[in-house]
Amino acid sequence: MTDPVRLPLAYHDAAVASSYHLASAGAVAALLPRDGGRPLLRPLALPGGRTLVAVHAFRYRTVTWTDADGGTRVLAPYGEVGVTAGVVAGRPVRGARPAVGGFVLQLPVTSREARDLGRAEWGLPKWLGDMDFVDEPGRQRVRLSEAGAGVLVHTVRARGPALRGSPARTLWSVRGGRLLETRIPVLARWQARPGGAELALGEHPVADALRALGLSLAPLAAFRAVGYRSTLPAGRPLGTADAPAPVHPGRDEEFGRFTVAHPGTAPLPQYPPVAVG
Repeated sequence: MTDPVRLPLAYHDAAVASSYHLASAGAVAALLPRDGGRPLLRPLALPGGRTLVAVHAFRYRTVTWTDADGGTRVLAPYGEVGVTAGVVAGRPVRGARPAVGGFVLQLPVTSREARDLGRAEWGLPKWLGDMDFVDEPGRQRVRLSEAGAGVLVHTVRARGPALRGSPARTLWSVRGGRLLETRIPVLARWQARPGGAELALGEHPVADALRALGLSLAPLAAFRAVGYRSTLPAGRPLGTADAPAPVHPGRDEEFGRFTVAHPGTAPLPQYPPVAVG
């Protein structure tokens, strides 16, 4: 029997590419948690009834945690695609600086281990998907699919000087009828480019859900990490929250497809082949 995972998780080595898109503030607000009829989070307000939604493509190579005896344990590498709404917490207060962060709308991953941990500890909307990455100088692309049905293709092009980013980000989620706030320390440098990304949606229920947000396929800006490390602690329970929208169920297997291609190489599977028979 494997030991239960103990938090925090340490992400030592990751490839990260992100883009930021406009979306309908009203459509996003309908998906955010409430306590009865009271909104707990509000979309970032932009002109024309729009807000920001980010698409993040992660490839986690080394993830560790420390067991009760002080030994180091390792999670299997995995891919992850996050669709996150930019939000403000609480009610507006004149003269007070609002708490700004993200609320995850979709979070497919390539391993059951990562899916189950994210659901159990933070209530995140994780489901098992297939991801095929292309990693080249100045470009990272991921094709997300499920059982042959395309969900999206996300391509980020960014190069040049890399600047230090924010030392932490705040994430809100709902678990067990409580709003959780998780503050995630991050150490990373980022290459940025206005535009600099492409997003294409496929024929899949999750793709249809993203279309329903009025999501612009052309982004405002794109970012690519040059060196990325972070720590994922337990969330801090806040007030009560209504049950979130149902999570896409996905399939129940140990691993989805997870491949990486580099210039001049065929796609390299990141998991061993499944034994048959």
